[in-house]
Parts: sequence; structure tokens; C-alpha cells
Amino acid sequence: MNTKEPEPWPQERFDRWYRERPVIPARDYVKTLVPRITALGERAGFRLEKYGEATYSTAMAAEDGGAGEATHVTHDLFRLLIGDFDPEKPCYVVLGGTHGYEKGGPLAALKFAEEEAARYTNECSIVIYPCVCPGPYEKELRFTEGRIDPNRDAFLDKAQSQEMRALARSVEELHQRLFNGDSSRKFTAAIDLHETPFMDIAIDKENAEAGGEAFELEIFPKGMFLIAFDEDLALAQQIIRNVRREGHHVVDDDTLYGSPNHDGILLMSEMGNVAGRVRQLLKHFATASFTTEYCDEHLTDETPDAERVEPQMAAIRGMF
Repeated sequence: MNTKEPEPWPQERFDRWYRERPVIPARDYVKTLVPRITALGERAGFRLEKYGEATYSTAMAAEDGGAGEATHVTHDLFRLLIGDFDPEKPCYVVLGGTHGYEKGGPLAALKFAEEEAARYTNECSIVIYPCVCPGPYEKELRFTEGRIDPNRDAFLDKAQSQEMRALARSVEELHQRLFNGDSSRKFTAAIDLHETPFMDIAIDKENAEAGGEAFELEIFPKGMFLIAFDEDLALAQQIIRNVRREGHHVVDDDTLYGSPNHDGILLMSEMGNVAGRVRQLLKHFATASFTTEYCDEHLTDETPDAERVEPQMAAIRGMF
């Protein structure tokens, strides 16, 4: 019997992994998301800002004359500023698309901006990052170039990925602009919208093959849960109550990835040693910071958008 351990991927395979994945037409960032983002920038009380760029490679098919050669595309990275940004008002941050394959985050962030954000602007200001990682979004990938997981790379000053370097600079600059460098003042809360779809099973297997992190999805959660810092528990409970109030299922398993489930909330102190998450990056600048996880092993790109968007919308509304 062959008991030889599989060899981790060589660096060359990591380097070409992203390039070989095709862009999915239905997810084309420029054609499907950018028009919605730019249209929002034209509304009264909304300001659209480009905070960076990300350049990606894709192998051209032989029928396109490329014979496997790489073509490059540069995508603009956008944030929406909604409200008057009076520093005496609360200010909330919403992010989608940290993991590109998790479609519900960008769709929920944009729908919230299009349909609901304006009603809150008398009381607060809102920052929306609709799609943090547009290249992985349009290829339906968790990872970005070099097979880097953006949500393991969200550091203030040592990120490897272009998307996380741009996000860190953007949030830091915006905090400086709003609070004039006063580190004692912060955004009120931030929420990073995530999913755990069927594709996670395949990603888990590929990770084990590549020699990376394995998620060990022995029990696949179903419904919404939050990841929160212990000191933010009261607001996390408010968010979860609203998710339930609006009729969405909250994960009711006893544990969440091996840690206690506090009625739909996974506390950072009980998760073990983690680093590089967007919620941790935002915690430098926000009083409270959360990650949503909407989980369903039947969740795929064929799932109706509303099924994955509405629970995320309920979480956003709960934060307010």
C-alpha cells in the first residue's frame, strides 16, 4: 500500500494557478458590477472614489490567438462615501468581495447602497467597498494571484496581495481624513460580508493537496453566523436578532468550526490563533468589527441572488 505523503505544490504551480482560470462572463467585473458602482456615484449625497488598482493575468485561449500566453487587465478599486461625513455622526463601513467566489457580499453591498443607504444619512455616514477583490470575483475564486488568500493577508503594513495593500492604505487614509489623525476616534462599526458555499468543499481538498490550510468541513453549517471580537458581543447579538427578525435561519449547531456557538456568534477569543483577517485590519480603525458567514452546502452561482443577498442585508440593517 502506498502511504507516501503528497508533495506540496511547487512555486511554479502557485504562480500559474490564477492565470489558468478563465473569466466567467456572467461575473465580468467591468460589465456587471462597475456600471452599478459608477451609477451610484452620480446620486446626490453619494461620492465615488477610486482608491487603487489591481492588475490580473489570464491565459489567452488558442482560438483567441494566445496559445496560452498571458493577457493582463487592470481593474479600478472603488469605494462609495454616502452622507455628509460630519465627524460627530456615527460612521459605518461595509465590505463585499474579500473572497471573490462569495458572490453574495458584493451583491448585498450594492443592493444596500442602491435601495437603502440614503435613508440613514441624516443619522450617520456610510463607506461601502463593493468588491474588494474584483479579479477573483470574476473568476469565481477564493484566492488571488499567487494563490494568496486575501482574508489571511489583511495586514496594515505587510500584505502580499495588491488588493489588501490597497485596502489598508484606503482605510487608513479615510480615517485620517475624517478624524484628523486622532487615534482615539474611530468608525462606529465595520462589517465584512462572507459566505460558506458548496465550493468550499473542493477548495478544502485543493488546499490539502497544495500544502495549505484545510478547513475540515466535517459538519457543514447552514444559515447565518457572525465572527466578532468579545468586546463587540452586544452589537453582534443585535445583528443576529435582526437576522432572525427578518426570517432568516441562524446557525444553531453547538459548535462553529470547533469553537462554541454563542447563539449564532463565534467569538475571536475562542477561535485559536488567527491573523490577517479583514475584520482585524478594520478593528484598528473601527470600534466594532464583524465578519458575516452565510452558509449552505447547496449555495452555488445558480442559487437565486435573493437567497444569498437577503440574509446579508439583514445583517447590515442589524448593525445600524
